[in-house]
Amino acid sequence: MKIFRFDDALDVNTATERELGARLERLWDKEPLLRPQPEMHDYQLTYPPAIQMEKRDGYRRAPTDEEFLRDAVGSFTAAGYYFHFGFCKYRCRYCFHYELLTRHNDELMSRYVDALGLEMRRVRELTPRLKPALYFLGGGTPTALPVHLLERFLQNLVRHFGPPRTSMSTVEAKPVTASDDKLRALVQAGFRRINFGVQTLDPELYAFHHQKEDMRVALDALERARRLGFEFINIDIMTGLERQTPESWQKTLAELERLATSGAVDSVFIYPYHDDPRSGTYGKPGAVPSFVQTAHTDAQARALFTRLGWKELGARFYRAPRHVRREIFELAKLRVNPSYGEVLYHGLGNSSFSIGDRATFLNHRDVLEYCAAVEKGGLGIAYWRTLDNAQRATRDVTFDLLYSPFTRVRSRAKKYGAETMAHHRKQLARWAELGLGEENKLLGMFSLSPLGKLVHQQMIPQHYLLEDRRELEETMQRRQQEGRRYRGY
Repeated sequence: MKIFRFDDALDVNTATERELGARLERLWDKEPLLRPQPEMHDYQLTYPPAIQMEKRDGYRRAPTDEEFLRDAVGSFTAAGYYFHFGFCKYRCRYCFHYELLTRHNDELMSRYVDALGLEMRRVRELTPRLKPALYFLGGGTPTALPVHLLERFLQNLVRHFGPPRTSMSTVEAKPVTASDDKLRALVQAGFRRINFGVQTLDPELYAFHHQKEDMRVALDALERARRLGFEFINIDIMTGLERQTPESWQKTLAELERLATSGAVDSVFIYPYHDDPRSGTYGKPGAVPSFVQTAHTDAQARALFTRLGWKELGARFYRAPRHVRREIFELAKLRVNPSYGEVLYHGLGNSSFSIGDRATFLNHRDVLEYCAAVEKGGLGIAYWRTLDNAQRATRDVTFDLLYSPFTRVRSRAKKYGAETMAHHRKQLARWAELGLGEENKLLGMFSLSPLGKLVHQQMIPQHYLLEDRRELEETMQRRQQEGRRYRGY
Protein backbone atom coordinates (compact mmCIF):
# COMPACT_ATOMS: atom_id res chain seq x y z
CA MET A 1 0.00 0.00 0.00
CA LYS A 2 1.30 3.47 -0.87
CA ILE A 3 2.02 5.70 2.11
CA PHE A 4 0.69 9.22 1.65
CA ARG A 5 3.14 12.01 2.32
CA PHE A 6 2.50 15.72 2.56
CA ASP A 7 4.55 16.42 -0.55
CA ASP A 8 2.35 14.07 -2.57
CA ALA A 9 -0.33 16.77 -2.44
CA LEU A 10 1.71 18.75 -4.98
CA ASP A 11 1.21 17.57 -8.55
CA VAL A 12 4.62 18.41 -10.00
CA ASN A 13 3.31 18.05 -13.56
CA THR A 14 0.88 20.95 -13.11
CA ALA A 15 2.69 22.94 -10.42
CA THR A 16 3.80 26.48 -11.07
CA GLU A 17 7.51 27.08 -11.46
CA ARG A 18 7.62 28.63 -8.00
CA GLU A 19 5.85 25.65 -6.40
CA LEU A 20 8.11 23.18 -8.18
CA GLY A 21 11.20 25.14 -7.18
CA ALA A 22 10.17 25.04 -3.54
CA ARG A 23 9.55 21.27 -3.77
CA LEU A 24 12.97 20.72 -5.31
CA GLU A 25 14.65 22.83 -2.63
CA ARG A 26 13.05 20.68 0.08
CA LEU A 27 14.33 17.61 -1.73
CA TRP A 28 17.86 19.00 -1.99
CA ASP A 29 17.85 19.94 1.69
CA LYS A 30 17.13 16.30 2.51
CA GLU A 31 19.47 14.87 -0.14
CA PRO A 32 22.16 17.41 -1.16
CA LEU A 33 23.76 14.95 -3.61
CA LEU A 34 20.72 15.27 -5.86
CA ARG A 35 21.35 18.97 -6.47
CA PRO A 36 22.57 19.31 -10.11
CA GLN A 37 26.29 19.97 -10.59
CA PRO A 38 26.95 20.92 -14.23
CA GLU A 39 30.72 20.78 -13.75
CA MET A 40 30.44 17.12 -12.72
CA HIS A 41 27.72 16.10 -15.16
CA ASP A 42 28.07 13.39 -17.74
CA TYR A 43 25.32 11.76 -19.74
CA GLN A 44 25.43 8.18 -18.52
CA LEU A 45 25.39 6.04 -21.64
CA THR A 46 27.61 3.28 -20.34
CA TYR A 47 28.59 1.84 -16.99
CA PRO A 48 31.28 2.52 -16.10
CA PRO A 49 30.84 5.83 -17.98
CA ALA A 50 32.70 6.15 -21.25
CA ILE A 51 34.49 9.28 -20.12
CA GLN A 52 35.95 7.34 -17.20
CA MET A 53 37.16 4.45 -19.33
CA GLU A 54 38.85 6.63 -21.92
CA LYS A 55 40.85 8.73 -19.49
CA ARG A 56 42.04 6.05 -17.06
CA ASP A 57 45.11 3.88 -17.45
CA GLY A 58 44.58 0.19 -18.06
CA TYR A 59 41.49 0.22 -20.26
CA ARG A 60 43.02 1.10 -23.62
CA ARG A 61 43.26 -2.20 -25.42
CA ALA A 62 41.36 -4.39 -27.85
CA PRO A 63 40.13 -7.83 -26.70
CA THR A 64 41.19 -11.10 -28.22
CA ASP A 65 38.55 -12.99 -30.17
CA GLU A 66 38.20 -15.38 -27.24
CA GLU A 67 37.64 -12.52 -24.77
CA PHE A 68 35.10 -10.93 -27.07
CA LEU A 69 33.07 -14.12 -27.37
CA ARG A 70 33.28 -14.96 -23.67
CA ASP A 71 32.70 -11.52 -22.12
CA ALA A 72 30.90 -9.46 -24.77
CA VAL A 73 28.61 -12.09 -26.31
CA GLY A 74 28.56 -14.47 -23.35
CA SER A 75 25.17 -16.16 -23.05
CA PHE A 76 23.37 -13.67 -25.30
CA THR A 77 21.50 -15.01 -28.30
CA ALA A 78 20.46 -11.65 -29.85
CA ALA A 79 22.00 -8.26 -30.47
CA GLY A 80 21.11 -4.67 -31.20
CA TYR A 81 23.56 -2.89 -33.49
CA TYR A 82 24.31 0.82 -33.42
CA PHE A 83 26.11 2.42 -36.36
CA HIS A 84 27.74 5.78 -35.76
CA PHE A 85 28.01 8.47 -38.43
CA GLY A 86 29.96 11.41 -37.08
CA PHE A 87 29.31 13.70 -40.04
CA CYS A 88 27.08 16.78 -40.08
CA LYS A 89 26.25 19.42 -42.65
CA TYR A 90 26.87 21.99 -39.92
CA ARG A 91 27.32 22.05 -36.16
CA CYS A 92 24.19 23.09 -34.27
CA ARG A 93 24.75 25.84 -31.71
CA TYR A 94 23.94 23.60 -28.72
CA CYS A 95 26.34 20.84 -29.82
CA PHE A 96 29.85 20.46 -28.40
CA HIS A 97 30.69 16.93 -29.53
CA TYR A 98 34.29 17.00 -30.73
CA GLU A 99 33.98 13.86 -32.84
CA LEU A 100 31.56 15.50 -35.32
CA LEU A 101 33.03 16.45 -38.68
CA THR A 102 31.52 19.33 -40.63
CA ARG A 103 34.40 19.97 -43.03
CA HIS A 104 34.55 16.51 -44.55
CA ASN A 105 34.89 15.16 -48.05
CA ASP A 106 33.56 12.27 -50.08
CA GLU A 107 36.91 10.47 -49.96
CA LEU A 108 36.94 10.32 -46.15
CA MET A 109 33.29 9.32 -45.96
CA SER A 110 33.84 6.63 -48.60
CA ARG A 111 36.72 5.14 -46.61
CA TYR A 112 34.58 5.26 -43.45
CA VAL A 113 31.61 3.49 -45.09
CA ASP A 114 33.93 0.78 -46.38
CA ALA A 115 35.40 0.42 -42.88
CA LEU A 116 31.91 -0.07 -41.46
CA GLY A 117 31.40 -2.83 -44.01
CA LEU A 118 34.64 -4.51 -42.91
CA GLU A 119 33.64 -4.33 -39.26
CA MET A 120 30.19 -5.76 -40.01
CA ARG A 121 31.79 -8.68 -41.82
CA ARG A 122 34.15 -9.31 -38.91
CA VAL A 123 31.33 -9.22 -36.35
CA ARG A 124 29.31 -11.75 -38.33
CA GLU A 125 32.34 -14.01 -38.72
CA LEU A 126 32.79 -14.00 -34.95
CA THR A 127 29.09 -14.38 -34.09
CA PRO A 128 27.33 -16.32 -36.87
CA ARG A 129 24.60 -17.61 -34.52
CA LEU A 130 23.82 -14.26 -32.87
CA LYS A 131 20.40 -12.98 -34.01
CA PRO A 132 20.44 -9.34 -35.22
CA ALA A 133 17.31 -7.93 -33.53
CA LEU A 134 17.46 -4.13 -33.71
CA TYR A 135 19.38 -1.56 -35.75
CA PHE A 136 20.09 2.06 -34.86
CA LEU A 137 21.74 4.40 -37.37
CA GLY A 138 22.82 7.54 -35.57
CA GLY A 139 25.51 10.03 -34.87
CA GLY A 140 25.78 12.71 -36.28
CA THR A 141 23.45 11.63 -38.96
CA PRO A 142 23.71 8.97 -41.68
CA THR A 143 21.79 11.25 -44.05
CA ALA A 144 24.86 13.51 -44.17
CA LEU A 145 26.36 10.87 -46.49
CA PRO A 146 25.96 11.36 -50.25
CA VAL A 147 23.21 9.07 -51.49
CA HIS A 148 25.60 6.67 -53.24
CA LEU A 149 27.53 6.13 -49.99
CA LEU A 150 24.35 5.72 -47.97
CA GLU A 151 23.20 3.08 -50.46
CA ARG A 152 26.59 1.35 -50.22
CA PHE A 153 26.31 1.21 -46.45
CA LEU A 154 22.75 -0.13 -46.59
CA GLN A 155 23.77 -2.83 -49.09
CA ASN A 156 26.53 -3.94 -46.70
CA LEU A 157 24.11 -3.91 -43.77
CA VAL A 158 21.60 -6.15 -45.53
CA ARG A 159 24.37 -8.40 -46.86
CA HIS A 160 25.98 -9.01 -43.47
CA PHE A 161 23.10 -8.68 -40.98
CA GLY A 162 19.97 -8.90 -43.12
CA PRO A 163 17.14 -6.36 -43.46
CA PRO A 164 15.64 -4.87 -40.26
CA ARG A 165 13.63 -7.52 -38.40
CA THR A 166 11.31 -4.96 -36.83
CA SER A 167 9.92 -1.55 -37.68
CA MET A 168 11.36 -0.36 -34.35
CA SER A 169 14.82 -0.29 -35.92
CA THR A 170 15.56 3.40 -36.24
CA VAL A 171 17.53 5.82 -38.38
CA GLU A 172 18.39 9.32 -37.18
CA ALA A 173 18.30 12.22 -39.58
CA LYS A 174 19.01 15.90 -39.65
CA PRO A 175 16.05 17.45 -41.49
CA VAL A 176 18.19 19.56 -43.81
CA THR A 177 20.01 16.46 -45.12
CA ALA A 178 16.92 14.21 -45.40
CA SER A 179 16.45 14.40 -49.18
CA ASP A 180 13.84 12.26 -50.91
CA ASP A 181 16.41 9.97 -52.53
CA LYS A 182 18.03 9.22 -49.16
CA LEU A 183 14.70 8.61 -47.47
CA ARG A 184 13.69 6.25 -50.30
CA ALA A 185 16.96 4.33 -49.95
CA LEU A 186 16.34 3.82 -46.24
CA VAL A 187 12.76 2.66 -46.80
CA GLN A 188 13.86 0.29 -49.57
CA ALA A 189 16.40 -1.21 -47.15
CA GLY A 190 13.56 -1.96 -44.71
CA PHE A 191 13.61 0.93 -42.23
CA ARG A 192 10.21 2.14 -41.06
CA ARG A 193 11.06 4.35 -38.07
CA ILE A 194 12.95 7.63 -38.34
CA ASN A 195 14.08 10.09 -35.70
CA PHE A 196 14.53 13.76 -36.60
CA GLY A 197 16.70 16.05 -34.47
CA VAL A 198 14.39 19.05 -34.35
CA GLN A 199 15.14 20.25 -30.77
CA THR A 200 12.73 23.21 -30.75
CA LEU A 201 9.48 24.10 -32.50
CA ASP A 202 9.76 27.83 -31.91
CA PRO A 203 10.73 29.19 -35.37
CA GLU A 204 12.97 31.93 -33.99
CA LEU A 205 14.79 29.63 -31.58
CA TYR A 206 15.08 26.95 -34.27
CA ALA A 207 16.82 29.40 -36.61
CA PHE A 208 19.17 30.52 -33.82
CA HIS A 209 20.33 26.98 -33.06
CA HIS A 210 20.36 25.66 -36.65
CA GLN A 211 22.52 28.17 -38.51
CA LYS A 212 19.56 30.42 -39.50
CA GLU A 213 17.72 27.47 -41.02
CA ASP A 214 13.94 27.88 -41.46
CA MET A 215 11.85 25.58 -39.26
CA ARG A 216 9.74 24.72 -42.30
CA VAL A 217 12.69 22.55 -43.38
CA ALA A 218 12.00 20.30 -40.38
CA LEU A 219 8.23 20.24 -40.82
CA ASP A 220 8.63 19.44 -44.51
CA ALA A 221 10.99 16.57 -43.67
CA LEU A 222 8.36 15.03 -41.37
CA GLU A 223 5.74 15.15 -44.13
CA ARG A 224 8.06 13.75 -46.80
CA ALA A 225 9.24 10.90 -44.56
CA ARG A 226 5.66 9.82 -43.96
CA ARG A 227 4.77 10.09 -47.63
CA LEU A 228 7.80 8.05 -48.69
CA GLY A 229 7.02 5.11 -46.43
CA PHE A 230 8.13 5.70 -42.82
CA GLU A 231 5.42 4.33 -40.53
CA PHE A 232 6.77 5.73 -37.27
CA ILE A 233 8.22 9.21 -36.94
CA ASN A 234 9.99 10.43 -33.82
CA ILE A 235 11.34 13.87 -33.05
CA ASP A 236 13.88 14.92 -30.43
CA ILE A 237 13.13 18.07 -28.46
CA MET A 238 15.54 19.78 -26.07
CA THR A 239 14.59 21.93 -23.13
CA GLY A 240 16.88 24.35 -21.32
CA LEU A 241 18.37 25.65 -24.58
CA GLU A 242 20.22 28.93 -24.81
CA ARG A 243 17.68 31.76 -25.29
CA GLN A 244 14.75 29.53 -24.41
CA THR A 245 12.02 31.54 -22.65
CA PRO A 246 8.66 30.46 -21.19
CA GLU A 247 7.06 31.99 -24.29
CA SER A 248 9.26 30.02 -26.71
CA TRP A 249 8.56 26.81 -24.79
CA GLN A 250 4.81 27.41 -25.06
CA LYS A 251 5.24 27.68 -28.84
CA THR A 252 7.02 24.32 -28.83
CA LEU A 253 4.32 22.71 -26.69
CA ALA A 254 1.53 24.05 -28.91
CA GLU A 255 3.23 22.73 -32.05
CA LEU A 256 3.94 19.40 -30.34
CA GLU A 257 0.25 19.02 -29.59
CA ARG A 258 -0.63 19.80 -33.20
CA LEU A 259 1.86 17.27 -34.53
CA ALA A 260 0.77 14.61 -32.05
CA THR A 261 -2.97 14.98 -32.53
CA SER A 262 -2.69 15.18 -36.33
CA GLY A 263 -0.66 11.96 -36.47
CA ALA A 264 2.38 13.69 -37.94
CA VAL A 265 4.61 12.22 -35.21
CA ASP A 266 4.31 8.96 -33.27
CA SER A 267 6.88 9.46 -30.53
CA VAL A 268 8.78 12.30 -28.89
CA PHE A 269 11.92 12.31 -26.78
CA ILE A 270 12.38 15.40 -24.62
CA TYR A 271 15.72 15.83 -22.92
CA PRO A 272 17.54 18.68 -21.18
CA TYR A 273 20.45 20.62 -22.61
CA HIS A 274 23.58 19.38 -20.84
CA ASP A 275 25.66 22.40 -19.94
CA ASP A 276 29.18 21.49 -18.87
CA PRO A 277 32.73 22.91 -19.06
CA ARG A 278 33.03 22.10 -22.78
CA SER A 279 30.00 24.14 -23.82
CA GLY A 280 29.95 27.75 -24.97
CA THR A 281 27.38 28.67 -22.32
CA TYR A 282 29.21 27.22 -19.31
CA GLY A 283 29.99 29.72 -16.57
CA LYS A 284 27.76 32.41 -18.05
CA PRO A 285 24.93 33.09 -15.58
CA GLY A 286 21.60 33.38 -17.34
CA ALA A 287 22.87 32.02 -20.67
CA VAL A 288 20.63 28.99 -20.29
CA PRO A 289 17.54 28.48 -18.10
CA SER A 290 18.11 27.31 -14.54
CA PHE A 291 17.55 23.69 -13.57
CA VAL A 292 14.24 24.63 -11.92
CA GLN A 293 13.08 26.40 -15.08
CA THR A 294 14.13 23.42 -17.21
CA ALA A 295 12.45 20.97 -14.82
CA HIS A 296 9.26 23.02 -15.03
CA THR A 297 9.23 22.84 -18.82
CA ASP A 298 9.89 19.09 -18.53
CA ALA A 299 6.87 18.74 -16.23
CA GLN A 300 4.69 20.78 -18.60
CA ALA A 301 5.54 18.42 -21.45
CA ARG A 302 4.72 15.41 -19.26
CA ALA A 303 1.34 16.94 -18.43
CA LEU A 304 0.68 17.50 -22.16
CA PHE A 305 1.40 13.91 -23.16
CA THR A 306 -0.52 12.54 -20.18
CA ARG A 307 -3.54 14.54 -21.32
CA LEU A 308 -3.12 13.22 -24.87
CA GLY A 309 -3.07 9.62 -23.63
CA TRP A 310 0.51 8.89 -24.71
CA LYS A 311 2.67 6.48 -22.70
CA GLU A 312 6.00 7.36 -21.14
CA LEU A 313 8.35 4.44 -21.74
CA GLY A 314 11.38 5.55 -19.80
CA ALA A 315 11.75 9.09 -18.49
CA ARG A 316 10.88 11.58 -21.27
CA PHE A 317 10.31 8.93 -23.99
CA TYR A 318 6.70 9.49 -25.05
CA ARG A 319 4.87 7.09 -27.38
CA ALA A 320 1.49 7.32 -29.11
CA PRO A 321 -0.84 4.38 -28.32
CA ARG A 322 -0.40 2.88 -31.83
CA HIS A 323 3.36 3.04 -31.41
CA VAL A 324 3.19 1.26 -28.04
CA ARG A 325 0.96 -1.49 -29.42
CA ARG A 326 3.26 -2.07 -32.41
CA GLU A 327 6.40 -2.01 -30.29
CA ILE A 328 5.09 -4.59 -27.83
CA PHE A 329 3.75 -6.82 -30.62
CA GLU A 330 6.94 -6.82 -32.68
CA LEU A 331 9.30 -7.39 -29.77
CA ALA A 332 7.11 -10.26 -28.59
CA LYS A 333 7.15 -11.68 -32.12
CA LEU A 334 10.95 -11.44 -32.16
CA ARG A 335 11.09 -13.07 -28.72
CA VAL A 336 13.69 -10.54 -27.66
CA ASN A 337 13.87 -8.59 -24.40
CA PRO A 338 15.59 -5.35 -25.46
CA SER A 339 16.63 -4.42 -21.90
CA TYR A 340 20.28 -3.79 -21.14
CA GLY A 341 21.86 -6.91 -19.72
CA GLU A 342 19.59 -9.10 -21.86
CA VAL A 343 21.06 -8.57 -25.36
CA LEU A 344 24.39 -7.47 -26.75
CA TYR A 345 24.37 -3.81 -27.76
CA HIS A 346 27.28 -3.51 -30.14
CA GLY A 347 28.37 -0.18 -31.60
CA LEU A 348 30.12 -0.04 -34.97
CA GLY A 349 32.03 3.01 -36.16
CA ASN A 350 34.16 5.61 -34.44
CA SER A 351 33.08 6.87 -31.00
CA SER A 352 30.67 3.96 -30.58
CA PHE A 353 30.06 2.42 -27.18
CA SER A 354 28.97 -1.16 -26.55
CA ILE A 355 27.33 -3.07 -23.72
CA GLY A 356 28.13 -6.75 -23.56
CA ASP A 357 27.28 -9.55 -21.16
CA ARG A 358 30.36 -9.13 -18.96
CA ALA A 359 32.14 -6.23 -20.65
CA THR A 360 31.80 -2.60 -21.63
CA PHE A 361 33.85 -1.40 -24.58
CA LEU A 362 34.42 1.68 -26.73
CA ASN A 363 35.67 2.18 -30.26
CA HIS A 364 38.37 4.56 -31.42
CA ARG A 365 37.11 8.15 -31.34
CA ASP A 366 39.25 9.37 -34.22
CA VAL A 367 37.84 8.45 -37.65
CA LEU A 368 41.23 7.66 -39.17
CA GLU A 369 42.32 5.51 -36.22
CA TYR A 370 39.04 3.62 -36.42
CA CYS A 371 39.40 3.00 -40.15
CA ALA A 372 42.99 1.83 -39.75
CA ALA A 373 42.02 -0.62 -37.00
CA VAL A 374 39.31 -2.40 -39.00
CA GLU A 375 41.29 -2.30 -42.24
CA LYS A 376 43.84 -4.50 -40.45
CA GLY A 377 41.15 -7.13 -40.00
CA GLY A 378 40.10 -6.40 -36.41
CA LEU A 379 37.20 -4.70 -34.70
CA GLY A 380 37.17 -0.98 -33.98
CA ILE A 381 37.48 -1.47 -30.21
CA ALA A 382 40.01 0.76 -28.44
CA TYR A 383 38.91 0.54 -24.78
CA TRP A 384 37.86 -2.66 -23.04
CA ARG A 385 36.75 -3.38 -19.50
CA THR A 386 35.36 -6.59 -18.06
CA LEU A 387 32.71 -6.35 -15.35
CA ASP A 388 32.09 -8.38 -12.22
CA ASN A 389 28.59 -9.19 -11.01
CA ALA A 390 28.38 -6.09 -8.83
CA GLN A 391 29.19 -3.89 -11.83
CA ARG A 392 26.76 -5.76 -14.06
CA ALA A 393 23.98 -5.23 -11.52
CA THR A 394 24.89 -1.55 -11.28
CA ARG A 395 24.84 -1.26 -15.07
CA ASP A 396 21.37 -2.77 -15.29
CA VAL A 397 19.92 -0.67 -12.45
CA THR A 398 21.30 2.61 -13.76
CA PHE A 399 20.23 1.89 -17.33
CA ASP A 400 16.73 1.01 -16.15
CA LEU A 401 16.54 4.36 -14.36
CA LEU A 402 17.66 6.09 -17.52
CA TYR A 403 15.65 4.29 -20.20
CA SER A 404 13.02 1.96 -18.76
CA PRO A 405 9.56 2.55 -17.22
CA PHE A 406 10.64 0.40 -14.25
CA THR A 407 13.75 -0.88 -12.53
CA ARG A 408 13.97 -4.64 -12.21
CA VAL A 409 15.01 -5.44 -8.65
CA ARG A 410 14.05 -9.03 -7.90
CA SER A 411 15.20 -10.44 -11.24
CA ARG A 412 18.57 -8.70 -10.90
CA ALA A 413 19.03 -10.10 -7.39
CA LYS A 414 18.26 -13.55 -8.75
CA LYS A 415 20.69 -13.14 -11.66
CA TYR A 416 23.62 -11.46 -9.90
CA GLY A 417 23.08 -12.42 -6.25
CA ALA A 418 21.21 -10.74 -3.40
CA GLU A 419 24.40 -9.28 -1.93
CA THR A 420 25.25 -7.41 -5.16
CA MET A 421 21.82 -5.73 -5.05
CA ALA A 422 21.90 -4.75 -1.38
CA HIS A 423 23.33 -1.29 -2.07
CA HIS A 424 20.79 -0.64 -4.81
CA ARG A 425 17.83 -1.89 -2.74
CA LYS A 426 18.85 0.48 0.05
CA GLN A 427 19.17 3.38 -2.38
CA LEU A 428 15.82 2.65 -4.03
CA ALA A 429 14.17 2.50 -0.61
CA ARG A 430 15.63 5.94 0.08
CA TRP A 431 14.24 7.25 -3.22
CA ALA A 432 10.80 5.91 -2.29
CA GLU A 433 11.06 7.58 1.11
CA LEU A 434 11.78 10.92 -0.62
CA GLY A 435 8.83 10.56 -2.98
CA LEU A 436 11.01 9.90 -6.03
CA GLY A 437 9.51 6.53 -6.81
CA GLU A 438 7.51 3.59 -5.59
CA GLU A 439 8.42 -0.01 -4.88
CA ASN A 440 6.13 -2.77 -6.08
CA LYS A 441 7.14 -5.65 -3.85
CA LEU A 442 4.64 -7.99 -5.48
CA LEU A 443 6.31 -7.62 -8.89
CA GLY A 444 9.79 -6.91 -7.51
CA MET A 445 10.12 -3.60 -9.35
CA PHE A 446 10.71 0.09 -8.68
CA SER A 447 9.17 2.87 -10.78
CA LEU A 448 9.96 6.57 -10.78
CA SER A 449 7.42 9.16 -9.69
CA PRO A 450 6.91 12.37 -11.72
CA LEU A 451 9.30 14.11 -9.31
CA GLY A 452 11.84 11.32 -9.69
CA LYS A 453 11.71 11.66 -13.47
CA LEU A 454 12.78 15.30 -13.14
CA VAL A 455 15.93 14.40 -11.17
CA HIS A 456 16.60 10.83 -12.31
CA GLN A 457 19.94 11.73 -13.87
CA GLN A 458 21.13 13.00 -10.50
CA MET A 459 19.91 9.77 -8.89
CA ILE A 460 21.88 7.51 -11.21
CA PRO A 461 25.44 8.27 -9.98
CA GLN A 462 24.38 7.54 -6.40
CA HIS A 463 24.10 3.89 -7.44
CA TYR A 464 27.69 3.73 -8.71
CA LEU A 465 30.07 1.46 -6.88
CA LEU A 466 32.50 3.28 -4.62
CA GLU A 467 35.68 2.72 -6.67
CA ASP A 468 34.00 3.54 -9.97
CA ARG A 469 32.49 6.67 -8.45
CA ARG A 470 35.91 7.77 -7.24
CA GLU A 471 37.43 7.23 -10.69
CA LEU A 472 34.59 9.12 -12.35
CA GLU A 473 34.89 12.10 -10.02
CA GLU A 474 38.63 12.34 -10.67
CA THR A 475 38.00 12.28 -14.41
CA MET A 476 35.24 14.88 -14.21
CA GLN A 477 37.46 17.17 -12.14
CA ARG A 478 40.07 16.92 -14.87
CA ARG A 479 37.44 17.83 -17.47
CA GLN A 480 36.37 20.82 -15.38
CA GLN A 481 39.97 22.04 -15.14
CA GLU A 482 40.59 21.68 -18.88
CA GLY A 483 37.20 23.13 -19.87
CA ARG A 484 36.71 23.40 -23.61
CA ARG A 485 40.21 21.97 -24.20
CA TYR A 486 39.03 18.62 -22.88
CA ARG A 487 38.94 16.15 -25.77
CA GLY A 488 37.30 13.17 -24.05
CA TYR A 489 33.82 11.70 -24.29
